[in-house]
Amino acid sequence: MLDAVKTAINARITGGAVQSYGINGRNLQYFTLTELWDLRRKLEKKISDTAGTGQTQAKFVGADD
Repeated sequence: MLDAVKTAINARITGGAVQSYGINGRNLQYFTLTELWDLRRKLEKKISDTAGTGQTQAKFVGADD
């Protein structure tokens, strides 16, 4: 799904896709560029969280501290 979102963003930026259009009184609207960027960010975060690539910090304290 992340690849599809990236492809849609690229197509929108390079002019290869439209945001909306209408035929015979019917209208179709795709995600806005902002919505696509938000979706990409959420998907990347979800992948990062499940892949364990985030950083974890720990502080070790000795018995005398």
